[in-house]
Amino acid sequence: MAQRRTPDPEPAADGPDGGTPWPFMGALLIVVLLILGVVGAQMLSPAQNELSDDERIDRTVADYVSAHNENDTDILARLRCAELPAQEAPLADVEGNVQLQATQDIAVDGDRATVDVRATVDGTSQIETWQVVRVDSVWRVCTF
Repeated sequence: MAQRRTPDPEPAADGPDGGTPWPFMGALLIVVLLILGVVGAQMLSPAQNELSDDERIDRTVADYVSAHNENDTDILARLRCAELPAQEAPLADVEGNVQLQATQDIAVDGDRATVDVRATVDGTSQIETWQVVRVDSVWRVCTF
């Protein structure tokens, strides 16, 4: 005679085929919170490519000295205020190359500033105080 077998019991509802969604929902929540944290930090952090007034003035001085060395009168004119004649501008009486060593003691007062420019001219180190004025958000070599 043949033996009778009882059928296998059906799997429980919370077994491998019918699991709860909570672990997945928890992981999804963590991922969403991380994404929101990164986006929020990016929005609240200061702009990395925003230059300070000191950095802009430093660039203006460096560009001015470079244009002088290249004898580029067009760029020199753009870096000067319209009221400043070329013959009265810094380095107007200097022949040859100027080696910019540093810009120091930048003092900004609104749209006006002074900067001590340390440079080597004909092998001699000298410091001159230049005046710069912000015109249309661009710093220019000027007189007060």
